[in-house]
Amino acid sequence: MTLTPYYRREATHHMKTQATTPTLGKNIKMLRTNMGLTQQQLADYLEVSREEVSYFENQTRKPSVAVLHKLTDLFGVDLADILSPDPSAQALNAAFAFRSVGELQAAQLQQIAAFRRIVSNYVKMDNLLSRED
Repeated sequence: MTLTPYYRREATHHMKTQATTPTLGKNIKMLRTNMGLTQQQLADYLEVSREEVSYFENQTRKPSVAVLHKLTDLFGVDLADILSPDPSAQALNAAFAFRSVGELQAAQLQQIAAFRRIVSNYVKMDNLLSRED
């Protein structure tokens, strides 16, 4: 019988509880690559290390709620879409995606995210107003 030291068991258990669903990591990577961004560009925008982005994509760590909101703003998707296991849920949003032609800096990505947030809020308001009619 092989005994695993307690500290190793604890670390293994911690790693398992920190893991995310494969869907979230795959979706982050898909949306990032569809936009033509490197992990470093996304990390600069999110104000995290490139390794942290890799951890998110490989399902080793979960992004914080604040990071998830920044991702949804940048990619122009709803939180439900980024968590969805169904790729068709992102099909409409992908239609409005663009691909980076050059190196985008964090400040430019913040402007894109702000613009997409405005458009998203406008669409939501328009939908609410159309229900009233």
